[in-house]
Amino acid sequence: MDLLSEGDKPSSQQAQAPVNHPSAPVPSTDTGARVEALIAALKAAGTDITADYNDWLKVGFALAGEFGESGRRYFHAISSLYPGYDQAESDTKYTECLKSDSGRTDISTLFYLAKNQGVTLERPANAPGTSHDIPRKKGQSDKNVPLSLLEDDPEEMPLLPVFPESIFPSLPSLLKEVTDLMITDQERSLVLIGSIATISSALLPFRTVYFGKTIYPNMYLFVPGPAGAGKGKLDFCLRLVMPIHKEKLERWNTAKDEYRKEYARYKRQKKGENIDPPEKPPIQMLRVPANSSATSFAQAMAENGNLLMFETEGDTVVNSFSSDFGNYSDSFRKAFAHESFGYLRRGDDGEEKEIDNPRLSTVLSGTPEQVKSLIRDAENGLLSRFMFFCINATPEWMDGFDSYGSDAPLEDTFNAIGARFCAFAKTLENTPTIRFSLSLPQIGKFNDFFKAEKQRMQDVNGDRYSASSHRLAWCFLRVAMVLTALRMMDSGDVRETVECADVDFDATLEIIRVISVHNDYIFNVLDRERPEGIAVADSYSAATRKTILAALPGYFKTDDMKDVARKVGKTLRTVRRQVARAIQAGEVLQVKHGEYKKI
Repeated sequence: MDLLSEGDKPSSQQAQAPVNHPSAPVPSTDTGARVEALIAALKAAGTDITADYNDWLKVGFALAGEFGESGRRYFHAISSLYPGYDQAESDTKYTECLKSDSGRTDISTLFYLAKNQGVTLERPANAPGTSHDIPRKKGQSDKNVPLSLLEDDPEEMPLLPVFPESIFPSLPSLLKEVTDLMITDQERSLVLIGSIATISSALLPFRTVYFGKTIYPNMYLFVPGPAGAGKGKLDFCLRLVMPIHKEKLERWNTAKDEYRKEYARYKRQKKGENIDPPEKPPIQMLRVPANSSATSFAQAMAENGNLLMFETEGDTVVNSFSSDFGNYSDSFRKAFAHESFGYLRRGDDGEEKEIDNPRLSTVLSGTPEQVKSLIRDAENGLLSRFMFFCINATPEWMDGFDSYGSDAPLEDTFNAIGARFCAFAKTLENTPTIRFSLSLPQIGKFNDFFKAEKQRMQDVNGDRYSASSHRLAWCFLRVAMVLTALRMMDSGDVRETVECADVDFDATLEIIRVISVHNDYIFNVLDRERPEGIAVADSYSAATRKTILAALPGYFKTDDMKDVARKVGKTLRTVRRQVARAIQAGEVLQVKHGEYKKI
């Protein structure tokens, strides 16, 4: 049956008939036949699976990845079931899908979306996915894979770890207080790393020496996650330093008012008064707007020396970098290591400025696509400078009326904690330099950890990822400095030299272990040298698989997989798929039907 025959009309009067492109015909394959059967079932049921824009894109990517240009007919046929179907718009969208397809959405997504709307197909005995014909992606082995484990559903985001429960009870009181306010493990981990990165912008006297170079606490953090995953909790962390920012702005506004008065007096002077023109007051702020131009950012850095860029909408930063990419990216990369950079001030004076010892803390969040827009590939130098903490959407509904254990808004609570931190930051101003160090046993553990970590990174990702192990060591020292500073806040004992406590060293080690896993994942998302046809989760499913395998007993059955699925908060499909991949990787052996053994 020709799916695009004259009799197939969309249900809406405004809708237009699907276009029949003279492109190459759809190959006669089992998959093509199943897609045609699915479209017929969707039409018979009057079911639209494209009402949600993201689902519409998934349909496009699934068809583009499977059929290329030939899939355009199918895309129009499915899109035409939407009451507001527009032929030209759908045609343009499919062209975009062809150009942008990354191979991460396969044809199984189409059947999954239909299944969610109650439309499924019965499989014939020789259909793909049964014991007679199992389709393989390029690079996948079919050796010793139990056929019952291969399911037609889209790849889920890897189950990346959160920070271990053991570190939270012993955190400095400020961090313990803010993390205790959170409900889920993911929220607690998010607020922990967000608070650490934000506070790193306000510890001016702290520094340490590593490879002969002075390092300050300032660090870069990016939190990728889908819409609705809870990235908004990160915004509470900003309130911990907002009193400092507001005080600086108030001083700047007062100085600007005085400047305007003096300038007006200068302009009104009479002949012979010889009043010199006043100098513009330097910029005073802590948080620099993310939508600043590269030159404005550089001027703010030159006049402050220390800044925080905090932005929860990734598009804002992406747009700023895109409009002035070269200078901005260069300044960011250099500021990470406190390397000097210059800029030319626009205006009549045309003054060239050199910024020595810039200090920048950065806290950003956005969708995974925004990460790829900001850091376009694994070769980009920004990648290794950021710590990443990826978050997932919460699968279950949460009661927003009975959460967080208090009638007081979290804004008020974080504001109060921020006021206390601001008072501590002021006391630090009386000590020009606070030199941080590790103890000799800690240095030994530090070197052992990063020696093994560098080897692991090279084994997994090759030499191109080598720089990340060195910069991760900088992040370790920076996190440890923040924990040590907050421990100093607890004791009230501000000294010019301070050694990291063992409890803070151990907590930092656990934090960096987790961050390293998240950084690995982002590297593989951006890695253009990944084998063609292998999805990200195929090339990097270790995070999910390790968690699932660790929870399974040495000898396990299907019921054990069901228990683990509940325990780790994933679907049974995901557990079964990861067990299938563990079998492919030689980590699990299928003893007999429904019974498995870890190797």
